[in-house]
Amino acid sequence: MVFLVSDIKHRCAIPELTNDTYQVQSEAHAKLIKKYIPEEIVDGKLVYSKCHIYVNKGVIRKQTLTNCTSWVYDKSIFQTSLTSDSNLVYFIAMLCCGWLPDRFGRKKVIIAALMLEGITGILYSQIMDINMILILRFLTAFGSSLCYMPSVVFGAEISSTKNRACASIIIQLYLTAGYIVISILAYYIRTWKLLVLLVSIPTIPVALLYFWLLPESPRWLLTVKKEKEAEIILNKMAKVNNRNFSYKSDEIEISVVEDRTVRLWKIFTIPKLRKRTFILMFNWFVVSFAYYGMVLHTEHLSGNIFLNFLFGALVEIPAYLMCVVLLDRIGRKKLYIAFMAIGGICGIMIIFSLMYTPGDFQRNKTSLALLSRLCITGSYGIIYLHTCELYPTCVRNGALGYLSTFATLGGTISPYIIMTRTLATGMPLISSFLKPTINQ
Repeated sequence: MVFLVSDIKHRCAIPELTNDTYQVQSEAHAKLIKKYIPEEIVDGKLVYSKCHIYVNKGVIRKQTLTNCTSWVYDKSIFQTSLTSDSNLVYFIAMLCCGWLPDRFGRKKVIIAALMLEGITGILYSQIMDINMILILRFLTAFGSSLCYMPSVVFGAEISSTKNRACASIIIQLYLTAGYIVISILAYYIRTWKLLVLLVSIPTIPVALLYFWLLPESPRWLLTVKKEKEAEIILNKMAKVNNRNFSYKSDEIEISVVEDRTVRLWKIFTIPKLRKRTFILMFNWFVVSFAYYGMVLHTEHLSGNIFLNFLFGALVEIPAYLMCVVLLDRIGRKKLYIAFMAIGGICGIMIIFSLMYTPGDFQRNKTSLALLSRLCITGSYGIIYLHTCELYPTCVRNGALGYLSTFATLGGTISPYIIMTRTLATGMPLISSFLKPTINQ
């Protein structure tokens, strides 16, 4: 969304001038702009109006304003974006659910979600109706989140207890790899339609490939009493890893939840789970609020938007690697608190940088933002893993989906905080300074 609905510089178009552009073409063009377009002060700078135009331009002292209905856009960075093609000023955030993987299995939901994400992405890259774009974009985001959450859960469930933390964190590194790829693609492809098309197409062959490559989660299969299928997968895993292990469902009894229809609301009726759930609800909201506030604010940082986005993705790599190295040594809660505290301090320092640092030193703001993103990324990785560990298999994905709705709420509010501009960088990061803790 940073590249699709970027806040491109624009102003009202000059009436009846068919070849009007944002860039000044000549001295005569500059005079026309000054005659038709009023100037206003925004963030202490004099800029041309984005909303109004003079109607009776011949009488200088009696000029009146009216709302303009067409605009011209700065194409020095992006040739086209969804913002310029549709005149958008904000976007719809996604909602997602988590009970489907608990009901139908991890593999089926991941494959279906990938197909949904790819098909709807291809469709909305080929149409211009804004209402259909918003509907398809919602479905694309729905498929994306519905694919991502079960993947993290799957990584935790298919790994041994010893390697569970490493597996869950490494899976999230692939999200970072996606950020890196998208920043490179966006640099060379400045039209949003082609960018969306290239991102969407690969998901379909990957989904088809998963039919043969991706096994179902053995833990989930055992939970829903599908011991024969679990037997095949467990024995194959042992063979691939050269382990002397043989599981036969009719000879070995493994303790699993007897009721395969355990309802999600049980996380509120069992005192221990209820306490964890309320604490995690707040944590998910704050982490997502801070993380997406920083990601979506990339375009407002000083410097090149593509480099800023790339550097923001690259700092996530050491964040996840630090989690892999330190999680089992320090513990989930202590490392989580450390990441959140440092991220919050960096956020407060950004506010002072905006208030007191001269324009020539605005790179300090970018550096602090990158450090804060490193910390919040680490927090995001930990909260995914720890949530998976705190809930039993029968409600794990459902609980993760429920909690992710609070993350979605935090991510949804972030763009509106960004629209305040002066508080855009500080507010999401100040929230992280609250140092929410995960109570085991």
